[in-house]
Amino acid sequence: MRRAAQEATLLITVVVLALVVWFVIADAENREIEARLGFSLEVEVDDLGTNLVVVGDPLPVTVTVVGREDDVESARPEHFMATVSLRNRAAGRHSLPVRVETLEGDVRVRAVQPETAVVILQETVDREVPVIVEPSNPPPLGFRVGTPEVVPETAIVSGIASEVEAVDSVVARLDLGGAQASVERNVTLEARTAAGGAVSQVVVNPRFAQVRVPIDQELFRRTASILPDVTGIPAEGYRVRMVRATPSTVDILVSADVLDDEVEVRTTPVDITGRQENVTAVAELVFADGAAPAGDSETSARVLIVIEPVITSVQLPIEIETFGVRQTLELAFASPLTAQITLRGPVALLSNLEGPLDPIRVNLGSYAAGRHLIDLRWFPPQGLELVELAPSQLTVTLSPAPQPQPEQDPEEEPLDEGDEAVDEGSSTPEGDDGE
Repeated sequence: MRRAAQEATLLITVVVLALVVWFVIADAENREIEARLGFSLEVEVDDLGTNLVVVGDPLPVTVTVVGREDDVESARPEHFMATVSLRNRAAGRHSLPVRVETLEGDVRVRAVQPETAVVILQETVDREVPVIVEPSNPPPLGFRVGTPEVVPETAIVSGIASEVEAVDSVVARLDLGGAQASVERNVTLEARTAAGGAVSQVVVNPRFAQVRVPIDQELFRRTASILPDVTGIPAEGYRVRMVRATPSTVDILVSADVLDDEVEVRTTPVDITGRQENVTAVAELVFADGAAPAGDSETSARVLIVIEPVITSVQLPIEIETFGVRQTLELAFASPLTAQITLRGPVALLSNLEGPLDPIRVNLGSYAAGRHLIDLRWFPPQGLELVELAPSQLTVTLSPAPQPQPEQDPEEEPLDEGDEAVDEGSSTPEGDDGE
């Protein structure tokens, strides 16, 4: 029994010591500090008297607070409110104490820097000015904007005398973009000078006006492409490369039932049958599908039709001829004797090539005996282009021509075989052998 009591006492002692240690550590971590906040507060005015206005905003202030470290570090501008009271203050310059109130968080305000704010008050004046409607972004072509209506037609601007005197009117800006029917809307009124500049330091009463802008639908104005009407085909071997109308578009008026349809304006026909050159003509515009020319639109267009030859390429064989070999030489080898040429040009000119082409003639008069590699050249008819000559070289071998044998004297008779034997025997006497 005694042992159990001792163990219980020891356990209680340990728990108490742990709680003491925890409280000491917690208190050290959340100790109270004093610090200047790292941001400024805008100063607001309270209790502003009637017919008075603040000229310029008071300078912002900084705040020194006291509180636990965590609370101080988590402080934000929205947690405070800095104000000065203008109760019973008249027009003039006033130096007033700044009061900072904590709205959120467990910190206390210790000091405010600066402690006072300078506030300048001026008496306000009123002035009646007209309300002007200023439409922007007019509706699409084909709609007409009527005379705007506004209620009220005048407004009262209030503020310091210098600002109110600068106001010429108040403007109701109304965006009409895309509107195809009358627009009626409440619009904010903005004070403007005679030059159109904004005046912000005044109060406009009423703040809004009811504006109505009538929009009347007429014929819809659209832009249509001009499509030249070309008839016939050019001469054989020619084609139409381009057709262009100047101007390329025309403004037209169309009714609502064809507003969303594709509308093309054609020209009267322009005939190009058998033509080989460009055609230029002034053609009248033909309006169809319920379209009509706008009042200031063209009723004719200049049509240009560019006609050009059809270009193609052909391959043709051509012979290779050699000539002019020196009398002391003979042509032993020549290769090739036929080449291929590729010609490019108008179909009409290529089709007029009749019969075989003139051969490539190679003059060998300046070449000596031996093997030679000679560049080939051939000039095409006018209007055609030589694209390729294959092969582009000719290989020839020239060798000396055989020389003729010398002819014998007709008065000299040839020896017969017996005479030749005697001569040979006489050149070597038999008596010598015996010796």
